[in-house]
Amino acid sequence: MKRIASRACAALLTFVVGVGATAAIVRNTEPVEPATPVSPGQPAHEPPTARQTLELVFVLDTTGSMGGLLEGAKQKVWGVVNEVMRGPSAPAVRVGLVAYRDNQDQYVTQVLPLTSDLDRVYTTLMEYRAGGGGDWPENVRRALADGVGRAGWSAPSRRVAQILFLVGDAPPQDYQDEPAVLDTVKLAVSRGMVVNAIQCGAAEDTRLAWQEIARRGEGRYFSIAQDGGVRPIPSPYDERLSELAARLGSTHTPYGGGAGPAGTTYRAEAAARQAAAESRIAGGADLSARADRAVNKVLNTNAYEGDLLQAVENGTVRLADVKTEDLPDDLQKLSPAAREREVSRRLAERKKIRDEITALSRRRDEYVAAERRKAPGADAGFDAAVATALREQLAKKGFK
Repeated sequence: MKRIASRACAALLTFVVGVGATAAIVRNTEPVEPATPVSPGQPAHEPPTARQTLELVFVLDTTGSMGGLLEGAKQKVWGVVNEVMRGPSAPAVRVGLVAYRDNQDQYVTQVLPLTSDLDRVYTTLMEYRAGGGGDWPENVRRALADGVGRAGWSAPSRRVAQILFLVGDAPPQDYQDEPAVLDTVKLAVSRGMVVNAIQCGAAEDTRLAWQEIARRGEGRYFSIAQDGGVRPIPSPYDERLSELAARLGSTHTPYGGGAGPAGTTYRAEAAARQAAAESRIAGGADLSARADRAVNKVLNTNAYEGDLLQAVENGTVRLADVKTEDLPDDLQKLSPAAREREVSRRLAERKKIRDEITALSRRRDEYVAAERRKAPGADAGFDAAVATALREQLAKKGFK
């Protein structure tokens, strides 16, 4: 275990006192994604405040003792999002990530700002590996400050619920040149955010710190097993659902002109992102996670970035209004009437795939529920804690 008792006591004392400062030390080694401006040729995406929206940020300890939790998060993040989207409010969901370690490690924090591109969230999670640490307290001060200040939250709104989960097993390190944890929590609450704290393991100094963070953050404190407590239940429907998700992805129809950040057209970049995500997930994701992803692709009205079919379905774009040069090459070659017929054909194909996913997911839900009743403690892990907090906090925000 990475405990050094004297340092832990000092860290806890400093946490309670709440000493803070603003000078910089070691920082994130990866750049934070800037907000991407919409150019005249770029397809418009639904603004996060157009309907009820959940903005959800996970601040995750990625030191050496957290391997089990990270694997559990990879297995269950789609399921957590699906439960939210299945509610009567059917809100949009944007997710951000902050991975953290300590000052002498490979990195202090890595930030993925809030995005509706859940494939990008998942593939980022897939890259997280437990490592570093070695002592006990970690740089929770910097991690929480980045979660509040660098995650790209939208302006406070009655239609946007902003919820953060701090997840780790060690208390804050007593770095005097970092913002005090409780100062950051106070700032978060003043901006309308809710801060929850999930403790992995049973260390007393972490429990005291995490409970105070959750109390001041107007959120919930949870204690789960060191390994995250996630117990996925495989089903006989997972493989077929995974196959259907890949088929659904193959209907992705990128569009948009103008030069993207990489110098090619937006549609070329959207196509490349989609292909990379499908390949990465098919090659490395747990089968049950891929099945949950299939369900998400049905529930999520913003399932794909830069997708013409999605934009037409959502009513944000009329096919007749899209410039010919902004369409994929195969559609550019067709007459306007033939183009409409082809898009209608692709939408019908997409609906057929979705209908099969919906039918199979119901049978899968029944199977998993039955198996869960046979497995005591199956609802005591990371995913159950997050789902419990979200249900309560979204209800308070007026989400049904």
